[in-house]
Amino acid sequence: MRRRRHTSRRRTGLFGLVLVVAVGFGFVTTQAFTASNTVPATNIGTFTQAITPSQLEPAECISGGITVTSIVAGTGTINSTAASQLVLGSSANDTITDPSFGLNCMVGGAGADAFNGPAPSGGGDICIVSAATLGTKIKKCAIGATRP
Repeated sequence: MRRRRHTSRRRTGLFGLVLVVAVGFGFVTTQAFTASNTVPATNIGTFTQAITPSQLEPAECISGGITVTSIVAGTGTINSTAASQLVLGSSANDTITDPSFGLNCMVGGAGADAFNGPAPSGGGDICIVSAATLGTKIKKCAIGATRP
């Protein structure tokens, strides 16, 4: 019976030694392979490109015949300053107005916005409104889309 215990202890010790050697060999091999890897230089983060107003124009305004040439954005009371503008509201309750400059694309944010298009002689602005905007707050402006 003593012989079995001695053999069992020897096997356990031998197994532990083999395990430690295998883990050590794996670590050394991994370090050798990763040390020889090289990463080529890249230009990531150095590329910049200007975005034109027409790239931000909603499809509803394009299909309505408006080609925007500039952007006006703000919060509170926002007035267009020329024709063919993309007028962007904020997530607050805004009042977006086109004081008779011509066709504009007016986009409200998530709030209950008010839209005031130009006088009847220069009508035709396209308004993209939120679901919170009531119809009575939209004057002289064609609703191009309702967004949540």
